[in-house]
Amino acid sequence: MPWLIERWFSGAHWVRVVTFTTLSSMVILAVWLLLVVPQHSQIQQLRANSMKASQQLALLRHKIRQLAAHEQPVMSSNSPVFSVVEFVRQADGQLVKWQPEERSAVLTMLVPWEKLPGLFIWLAEYRVVADHSFTITAQGELLNLVLGMEFADDP
Repeated sequence: MPWLIERWFSGAHWVRVVTFTTLSSMVILAVWLLLVVPQHSQIQQLRANSMKASQQLALLRHKIRQLAAHEQPVMSSNSPVFSVVEFVRQADGQLVKWQPEERSAVLTMLVPWEKLPGLFIWLAEYRVVADHSFTITAQGELLNLVLGMEFADDP
């Protein structure tokens, strides 16, 4: 080995330059392949992940804006308070049973079939009726409507 180094130092100048350039290029290439390329690959992956996260964030912001546009309308304070007598009168029905409790009630009434769709529209207009369930059965020419209601707090 010492003989190769002595021969290299004592040889022609251009051999030393070519050898040094070749060895330096190989070291630089090895450093490039071992250090720079993996880092570059990680940077590209992070950029792709960042773009994907940005797109998801933009999509979520768009959905939030859509939800904000579809907010529930505020109930008008002009909407009437529920009255059994008025409700039965509007339906041209006959009151069979009214069973009120603390936060709920059960209303049983006979109603003409053509008035039934309008009843639910009227029921939705009352501001204190929060939820309802119903059962409809035929009773001669009329329909027997059993309506269970839950009342909300009066604002």
